[in-house]
Amino acid sequence: AVERSGIRIDREKFESHFHPIDGEYAYTQFNFKTLTGRPSNRFKGVNYAAISKDDGSRESFIASNDFLVEFDIGAYHPTLLGKLVDYDFGEGDIHAAFAEMYKVDYQKAKELTFKQLYGGVFDQYKDLEFFKKVQVYTDDLWAQFQNEGFIECPISKKIFLRDKLDDMKPQKLLNYLLQNLETSYNVCILWEIIKLLKDKKTKLILYTYDSFLFDFSKEEKDVVESIMNLFKQYKLKIKTSYGNTYDFK
Repeated sequence: AVERSGIRIDREKFESHFHPIDGEYAYTQFNFKTLTGRPSNRFKGVNYAAISKDDGSRESFIASNDFLVEFDIGAYHPTLLGKLVDYDFGEGDIHAAFAEMYKVDYQKAKELTFKQLYGGVFDQYKDLEFFKKVQVYTDDLWAQFQNEGFIECPISKKIFLRDKLDDMKPQKLLNYLLQNLETSYNVCILWEIIKLLKDKKTKLILYTYDSFLFDFSKEEKDVVESIMNLFKQYKLKIKTSYGNTYDFK
């Protein structure tokens, strides 16, 4: 459904950054048959899941309605991990909560959190309640993986088999599970969005892990609020960016 919409392009700019193209729309190709189930999205050599924010190539993508709007889910993996270990970050910004825990500034807190999520908890933070819970969860996950030979992901019920995964470590296994859980939440959200936008001018034109890009018609202002409420139902915090092109600087 997302691929069918296509993304309107400025042909001259698109060709200067990517490849020759016929017409005024580019099309994507999502592939869910990856190791974790987290989709890749590459078509004709363009990696639509990782278009650079720094080289001007995002200016190639333009609105066919009135403007583009991107909804970004904030601190997605920490949010999902909080759900898994039953930790409540409260109503505020999660990275701000971490900054207070670490006693550092906001940007440093983001850096520290992601290093620990993907590389293991640092000694100086292992006694923080969140990371104590994460460590217990990671240890339990690893024990099941070793003893039973598999783990089952929440929601999707995808099975990760020990004998099919090489060079697996506790933190890597947790990351695989988080990527699968992120995708599972996103598929549920995407399905609701697709139903919501049926017969609307507004279109969902790109999905990339923690962000959703829409081509909005200003006649349908209520659609923005409906989509925002959908994310709230899943208790996800979002920020929005908008403009005439995909380059929201």
